[in-house]
Amino acid sequence: MKTAQRILLTALAMFNEHGENSVTSVDIAIELDISPGNLYYHFKGKESIVVALMKMHEQQMQALLTQEKLDTLSAEDIMYYLYLLVDSIHVFHFLYKSPADLAEKYPQIVKRRQHILANLKRQITFLFESLVQQKVLIASDADRILLVELILLIITQSCQFDELNSHMNEQTQRFHALSLMMVSILPRLAMNEKEKAQLIGLLNSHEFANNIKTQSPLDAVNGDK
Repeated sequence: MKTAQRILLTALAMFNEHGENSVTSVDIAIELDISPGNLYYHFKGKESIVVALMKMHEQQMQALLTQEKLDTLSAEDIMYYLYLLVDSIHVFHFLYKSPADLAEKYPQIVKRRQHILANLKRQITFLFESLVQQKVLIASDADRILLVELILLIITQSCQFDELNSHMNEQTQRFHALSLMMVSILPRLAMNEKEKAQLIGLLNSHEFANNIKTQSPLDAVNGDK
């Protein structure tokens, strides 16, 4: 792994754990056991690191935010897909903790973040519109709009909420967010009680996540070369 990649992944881990505001470029260099000069050779400072991480996040989300085949998802596929969205946000969750503070400190990331959120909302809207048209989801236009807003809120803000529940590990936090979304969606799915019970059992087992491999942040870096 190249030094620049190691710097980005180490910074991401430290920002997520301690908060961006509590971590300096020197802290990152010390964690990597490299000189600050070596770090500055690759990145001019913390701002360039944050901007690079936002770019990685944007590239990672682009792989998920495509409408291709989204209108053919089954009820189980919907759960998988929502989990992937939550997981991808959690990987870069420091970007969602204090967005106003980050935007003030790093104005370069604002447009990228707005682009991600706009695409995310567009994607979720398209998903639910397709499900309603296929009669997989039973919801009025007003309910569907509110459901989109609720799902968007849970996906982007669940990291902050889960900080209040420090006993949760990272995977439990992801499933907690997914459970909150499915509680809102399940009553509206055109499924019989047996099918809903099977879906709830799958959700509660957490086993399906073992078969899900999300894109590594490094994939975005490598794909940019």
